Amino acid sequence: MDQCTINDLFRNITANNDQTAFKAFYHHFFIKLLRFSFSLTRSKEVAEEITNDVFMHCWQKRQSLTDIKNPQVYLFVVAKNKAIDHMRKQASSRQVVFAEEEQLEIAFDSDPEQLMISAEMIRKMEYTIEQLPPKCKMVYILVKQYDLRYKEVATILNLSVKTVENQLAIAMKRLTAAVNFTLEKA
Repeated sequence: MDQCTINDLFRNITANNDQTAFKAFYHHFFIKLLRFSFSLTRSKEVAEEITNDVFMHCWQKRQSLTDIKNPQVYLFVVAKNKAIDHMRKQASSRQVVFAEEEQLEIAFDSDPEQLMISAEMIRKMEYTIEQLPPKCKMVYILVKQYDLRYKEVATILNLSVKTVENQLAIAMKRLTAAVNFTLEKA
């Protein structure tokens, strides 16, 4: 779905209370926000709750959201804030629970390039991404997996564009080293 279509859907939601547009908007962004929330919280259940809360918030506040210029960035910012709020509540109540083995399935497209990459290399890349520092990991996920522009990522994470560039360079350097190591072993 292109940016114009997303903007049109959002305009129909905010201006016309269009439930059909909201359903299309929801279906387009649900998995993206779920993965994003999961990467922050490391809990599938919490990520689902946050993602649903984001859409509930959008629907309930739809008439006051008419000035939003980039709905995609808005969704990610709301999800980030809800995840941070959740983590603060957990920390303050001293009930922080870490899900050690919980994983969210990430589907890869089956294009020829992806088919050529071995399962071992994919596991090594996923492991390397998981080991990135939190800020670096979030920048990588938003730029490389969600195809957001540096400026959008900077807005979502409240960083400068230069910091986004630097964090992405760190992530790419580590991934390249991991892949090169895997290739040298083979």
